[in-house]
Amino acid sequence: MNHRTLIHLALAGLLSVALAAPAQADGVQKTYLGKLEYQGQTLSKASAELLHRQILLQRGTQLVSWAMPMMNFYQLYPALLSNMKMSEDEVFFGLYDGYDGVYPFMTANVTTPYTIGMSDLSKTGPIVLEMPPGAIYGVVDNAWMQPIKEINGKPGKLLLVGPGQNVPKDFKGEIIQSDTFLVLYFYRALGTGAAAQKLRTAVKAYKLSEAKNPPKTKFMKYEPKPGDKIALNTQPRDMRFWELVNAYVQKEPMADRDRFFYAWLKDLGIEKGKPFKPTASQKKILKEALDVGMAMSQAISFNKSRLMFPTSLYGKDSGWEDAMAGMDPKIDLPTYSEFDQRASYGFEATTTSAGMVSRVPGKGSAYLGSYYDADGKALMGGKNYRLRIEPNPPAANFWSVTVYDIENRLIIRNKIKRSDRSSRTEGLLTNPDGSVDLYFGPKAPKGKEVNWIQTNPGQSFFVYLRLYGPEQAYFDQSWPMNKIQKVK
Repeated sequence: MNHRTLIHLALAGLLSVALAAPAQADGVQKTYLGKLEYQGQTLSKASAELLHRQILLQRGTQLVSWAMPMMNFYQLYPALLSNMKMSEDEVFFGLYDGYDGVYPFMTANVTTPYTIGMSDLSKTGPIVLEMPPGAIYGVVDNAWMQPIKEINGKPGKLLLVGPGQNVPKDFKGEIIQSDTFLVLYFYRALGTGAAAQKLRTAVKAYKLSEAKNPPKTKFMKYEPKPGDKIALNTQPRDMRFWELVNAYVQKEPMADRDRFFYAWLKDLGIEKGKPFKPTASQKKILKEALDVGMAMSQAISFNKSRLMFPTSLYGKDSGWEDAMAGMDPKIDLPTYSEFDQRASYGFEATTTSAGMVSRVPGKGSAYLGSYYDADGKALMGGKNYRLRIEPNPPAANFWSVTVYDIENRLIIRNKIKRSDRSSRTEGLLTNPDGSVDLYFGPKAPKGKEVNWIQTNPGQSFFVYLRLYGPEQAYFDQSWPMNKIQKVK
């Protein structure tokens, strides 16, 4: 071996040692979490403790997004019972109509009557639904807002069964096995007038234990009076959030997809079969994680990106987004379970069904949301805006535009008691070319009152456009949508 070869080998050895060594033997590494201190190649005790806390904060933050759709329903159920003054062992339908009637529900539509039942099957036992002939369409959802049965206008009996519950072998009808005890059953009776109203209350619902002599189904119209305390289905932003998560964990079976999330919950004081008594340190982490988790949920809900939701933005730069975030309501797909989509939609809206994501022209419905003005600024209730709806909106049935408050995602409350305008609005003003200008602001533009929705100073808001029976021009995005323009 010659002298030059020895020199090359020595240099190679030194280089390999240098590459294997850390950049700094005793020093500080700059990271997105801040500075991490090392003693040799060992983290300092202080930095290790910092990272332990960050692990819990990051996991708690992601758990907020994980829980979002379930939290939506677990908050909705006690709200329904409270508003209707009913108990959890009773079976009933609520009738929710109009401005005051649909207010408690996130992103409800004022133009459509809702008929909603919700039950904890661990309290009621299995429930029978008898669907009459007629145009009744809706869905049965589990606690994660996943459809477990589409109600499609076909008559017959449905039996809603909770985890581990027994059913009679001779049941004459369809058995709907839910993987959660909490279920929502919701429908609309299509049509208008007395016939639709009669059909709306023709559904029967009762406990399986009462099947031999079913009681008359309770239909209760929700008509809050001035001064009534109104319970909402908006997710809480305090420790009640985690208390509801714990309630879910204690009541419901664990889905196999959630094993790792349950491990994270355990480190934060929530464990199946044990009381939720978080330490002072855990409470602080849970509160901090909730604050950031709710902000992240709003970010992915109201600021959708093509990277996270490739099909969610309408057009090239319209300022409008698919409120469903391209979600498949089934959630559990062949190669993965959706996470961002369900967190995005669960943050701002309630219930899903196949009809809400229909890709068949003229069928189902479509939902577009806009959360900022043409300049990328928040829509503020103290300012005035205009939205132009171009001619021939691609809706086989009708279209509507509704304004919601950002804080609770509920229809905006105002002095004129009006939160929407639609193609069914009597006297709606139309431009000569067939377009329609809608106005949002604290005061109506002169002569345009019928096309105006009042907003409130100090309160930011967002807007939904709904297309009922969306047509091909919506699916191929050839129908133009305009940004919301601020006006003086």
